[in-house]
Amino acid sequence: MMKRKKYEQRRQHFVPACYLKAWLDPSAPKTSKHTPYVWLFDRKGENPPKAKPPEKIFRESDMYTLTAADGGRDLRLEHGLGTVESNFTRVRTSKFNFKRPLTDEDWVWACLFTATAHNRTASNRDHFLGQMEKVKALFENAAGPDWETRTVEPALPPHVDRSKVYVPRPGDFDNLKETTTTTLLQSAVKVILPALLGMHKTVLFTSDPLGFLTSDAPSTWCDPTAYRRHPYERAVGLRNSAIEITLPISPEQCLLFTHRPVGPLYTEVSTDWVDAFNHRHAAFAPSTVVARSKESRARWFEVGEPAADSWEALHPDPDDRRRWTSPDCPPELRDILPT
Repeated sequence: MMKRKKYEQRRQHFVPACYLKAWLDPSAPKTSKHTPYVWLFDRKGENPPKAKPPEKIFRESDMYTLTAADGGRDLRLEHGLGTVESNFTRVRTSKFNFKRPLTDEDWVWACLFTATAHNRTASNRDHFLGQMEKVKALFENAAGPDWETRTVEPALPPHVDRSKVYVPRPGDFDNLKETTTTTLLQSAVKVILPALLGMHKTVLFTSDPLGFLTSDAPSTWCDPTAYRRHPYERAVGLRNSAIEITLPISPEQCLLFTHRPVGPLYTEVSTDWVDAFNHRHAAFAPSTVVARSKESRARWFEVGEPAADSWEALHPDPDDRRRWTSPDCPPELRDILPT
């Protein structure tokens, strides 16, 4: 039994299996030999869906395992995430499923689960890991590969305030995979959680038979007005006034965070709304969407033409796409952009 438990702790889920169980196919046969499953679609809906149990998807070996001082396995992150998952499941079962109001403590766990769901995914880790690898390569190219052995700090241009600039120090690039994961989870707690607690919260619910999809990146950040701006200006941040953060809770419910009120805490939405959010979740998924049925709707995976008021539609000249036309573009950046 101990060996099995130790092995299971090595296979760590970046989308919790307990969360995905809400999407188990209710029409699947219920027998002692049957393993409950969800349905997996690729994000473009190009291939037939596959049925798999939540325990066997979206996992990696030792994804959240740190290296202890004695060289052993430090499971503090894994155990901490387990606590968040357990409390979120409790809130989902006792409050969301019955459309009950949440206490302040309930909201802390729901928001903390949403925050960690955004930052704990393999795709998010790989993105930030790639960015750090680029920083490392750029710095080594400028300072030389032996920069860590020097005692003199690298010189900066006279106009640069060193206190406001990140200058790598020896050891910053050691064990990047572990440090990136730790940094992302710390950011979820220190940055994302307080922002979510201060935002308006709406639980969209539906009786649509197919319901909401989730994915291998369940928490989605979207600014629905971004398509009107130049591609360089479409980054979505927590302070964007129009940001919409969604976390499907189950096929019947989807948690929505906004800076402006949307409706009462529990707001019923039509199938059109469900399809619109499913289209968004499929578009933002790194590779895979999860459904409770092998049935799907073409709208979820459609790639439409740019809207009439989109930046692309209003700037048909291909050369415009290489120019930052916004008056807010910093002059020093405008000078180095291609024209």
